[in-house]
Amino acid sequence: MNKFLLLIIIICFNAVTVNGQYKKYTFYADKMGSPLKIIIGAGTTQLDSVRSTQLSQEVLFLIDSLNHILSDYDSTSELSKINLHAGKGLQPISPILEEILVIAKKAFYQTNGAYNVAVGPLSVLWRNARKSKLFPNESQIKVAKALIQFDQIDIDTMHHQINIPKAGMKLDLGSLGKGFIAQKALNYLKNKGVEYAIVDAGGKIVTMAPNKMFWTIGINQIRAQNKAINKTLKLSNHAVATSGDVYQFFIFNGRRYSHIINPLTGYGMETPKNVTVIAREGTTADWLSTACSVLSIKEALQLVKQYDAAILIAVQNKKSIDYYSSKNFNAYLNEYFN
Repeated sequence: MNKFLLLIIIICFNAVTVNGQYKKYTFYADKMGSPLKIIIGAGTTQLDSVRSTQLSQEVLFLIDSLNHILSDYDSTSELSKINLHAGKGLQPISPILEEILVIAKKAFYQTNGAYNVAVGPLSVLWRNARKSKLFPNESQIKVAKALIQFDQIDIDTMHHQINIPKAGMKLDLGSLGKGFIAQKALNYLKNKGVEYAIVDAGGKIVTMAPNKMFWTIGINQIRAQNKAINKTLKLSNHAVATSGDVYQFFIFNGRRYSHIINPLTGYGMETPKNVTVIAREGTTADWLSTACSVLSIKEALQLVKQYDAAILIAVQNKKSIDYYSSKNFNAYLNEYFN
């Protein structure tokens, strides 16, 4: 266990600044159910406000088109239609949906089911519970758990089809969709000649910076939306994602259940834990942060090592907070100067 005397905990990212002399253009929107921020740095590419605005609009259009494929909140999305087709045989899937599902399937097997995007029936159950304030009973949990066998879902990459064998099965890509879409957005800017940019999709952050330059990302304390700590991350050409329960949770009989569901138990995670993962790209950072919230500390550290990722796990006990990190996490820390 590594101790960070000044780094209290990582839970979200709300202070993004650019290091260097690049002029920057910032654009805001509400996308995918949360605030979205795009910052484009104009340096050697000689971008002006007109061109940056045009690029931001193109990126927003791309984000909307991807969300219309991957969101289970959109009843007209491809994913929603696939879910409705469950139990009715093979269904064609788009290259984008196939790409993200292949990633999710690999993650499922690597984590022995601790990461499972077939968790949709449980997601809906707990989502409704938070809205209605009615705690799910054991029989409801049991019924939902019986429908989350991702290993029974066949993804045919040769013919670009999927077979969800049982009616009621439901895929939920919320645990990696934002990171996936943010990375696609950043890749689009890169292909357009931008070399300095950041996309923040509700705390799933992807960065791009020229040689010897980086983005400074501020960090909040555990379960505190507006309290910053005095350590930050410095990232260039990396992604970062944090999983925790500061925003979405359910309290019943004095126990706090996170929106992060443990597929192996059917219940929201109870241990006050925050997991931050830094990886080469957004999809990996996103799903790893969720998976490592469910896995044990030892399992989480072993998993991120396979992806050359860095991790910081903070666990709150009754009187203290314990910190666990991969050996390479310190390399991304940066002093914060007021």
